[in-house]
Amino acid sequence: MKSKFTEWDVGYFNNVAGRNELPKRSISQRLISWELDDNYYDGSRDVGYGGFTNDGRWDNLVLKMIDHFSISSSGTIIDLGCKKGFILKSFKKHLPRANLMGIENHPYPIQSAEIDIAPYLRLGSLFEIPCHDNSVSFLISFSAIYMQNLGDVVKTLREIMRVSNGRSYITVGAYSDELERAAFLDWTLIGTTVLSKDEWSQVFDYAGYTGSVFFTTPTVLGLTPQK
Repeated sequence: MKSKFTEWDVGYFNNVAGRNELPKRSISQRLISWELDDNYYDGSRDVGYGGFTNDGRWDNLVLKMIDHFSISSSGTIIDLGCKKGFILKSFKKHLPRANLMGIENHPYPIQSAEIDIAPYLRLGSLFEIPCHDNSVSFLISFSAIYMQNLGDVVKTLREIMRVSNGRSYITVGAYSDELERAAFLDWTLIGTTVLSKDEWSQVFDYAGYTGSVFFTTPTVLGLTPQK
């Protein structure tokens, strides 16, 4: 039986200027990035975000998600791979009665979180969510799942289904053809499981994932494949 995941675009990934001007990432840059510390989050752009700050962009997107997914005002909301907790902070603003939890699998962003959201964040595995079966009203995971190897991706998808029963929205690194594949792999620093859309569909079928998905491709990132 095939899983029935749904594609949905919240409007976050929008051909950001400058991405395509970045040179092919070197192995030395990727090694620095994989420390997932201050260099990756708050260092130079060639090894990470180039300064991971809360610029307010999430407020409008969270309102879209609340409406699109009919998220309960008093339910449990999880951000899997929460980084510094910016998404949860917007949920806290718009759904103040919700039970919030952010899970991150490396310590630096949690230690750097703003004081009002830090208590909601915890260090842990992306495939070991400390919640009962079917107890989560909504789970979001942005640009996190595909940094894992394929086996851990499958475990994470199954864990998402266990706690949320498909009330979820994830983004994954993807491509449509070999030119896009090369462009993505040249650009990404920590993307590990980067698959074609058809391959991701097979992974979702295998894991039984039925939530919502956004495929982060070179096209939506504004990367121009080199012909």
